[in-house]
Amino acid sequence: MKIERYPPFNVLQTLLVVARCGSFTAAAQQLYLSQSAVSRHIQQIEDYFGCPLFVRHTRMVVPTTECHRLVPIVEELLATARRSMHITSMGGQTVTLRVTPTLAARWLLPRLNDFYEKVPGTQLNIDTAWFLPTNFGEGTLDAAILFGTGNWEGLEATCLMRERLTPVCAPQVAGGTSPLARPEDLKQHTLLHSSFGRRGWMLWLQQHGDLASHAYREQVFDTLDLAFSAAVRGMGVALGDLNLVEENLSNGSLVAPFPHVVETGAGYYLVHPPRNEYREKLKPLLEWLLATIASKERERKA
Repeated sequence: MKIERYPPFNVLQTLLVVARCGSFTAAAQQLYLSQSAVSRHIQQIEDYFGCPLFVRHTRMVVPTTECHRLVPIVEELLATARRSMHITSMGGQTVTLRVTPTLAARWLLPRLNDFYEKVPGTQLNIDTAWFLPTNFGEGTLDAAILFGTGNWEGLEATCLMRERLTPVCAPQVAGGTSPLARPEDLKQHTLLHSSFGRRGWMLWLQQHGDLASHAYREQVFDTLDLAFSAAVRGMGVALGDLNLVEENLSNGSLVAPFPHVVETGAGYYLVHPPRNEYREKLKPLLEWLLATIASKERERKA
């Protein structure tokens, strides 16, 4: 079996410093290496990727397009490695959590730094392969945040937050040539939703007379995140779960033109096998999740 040889961490670190400094000489001073050593490191990583990462000039080097694409990946790789080594040295642990891409991008990632501050002994690996079976038996997953009503056979489920739906759109849509003054005005607009989101729209529209029976223009996306992004661009009106669009509502990129919010009875649950080994391992994560959500709920009601 062929074993893939990856660039050493010190070579990757050299890449980041050179990209930041724009000079082999300055990078050598920061890294306490000779200029020739820095040059060898860059040549080694360029040979690995099979493309030039810097354009050499007499007194400076300029990152190529390929280098600009590579730098954030290397930064994240080294940050993860440092965190993992710190956790290992402190006797910590790693938890692999599966979430949908929308929940990861719109709820979890903005709070990830807070998690590491509050739970410093745990490395959280985020898995967004929501389309794969949630199989804990093979040891690849420790937990998942699933959307539903809390009934998953053979799994223990803790409710984190309930779904709360209301239409959201860009300010220029809400107050444009066909303003959204009443729910009936939705008939003049395109409804945006994911392939799984029509249920929510029907629930919301059924609260307003015969609106559910109207034939609307629709735009369907693969994920809710894309539907929300389209709403920000003024492409129509999305049905927003207030848990997922709070940042957009706070910064004004989206507005909620109507006060009515539908609670569907569904929500997001942390699920895992009902065994003590999982409960103990997930206890710090679950406590942080519940405390974070409770704090946000207090802010909402204040």
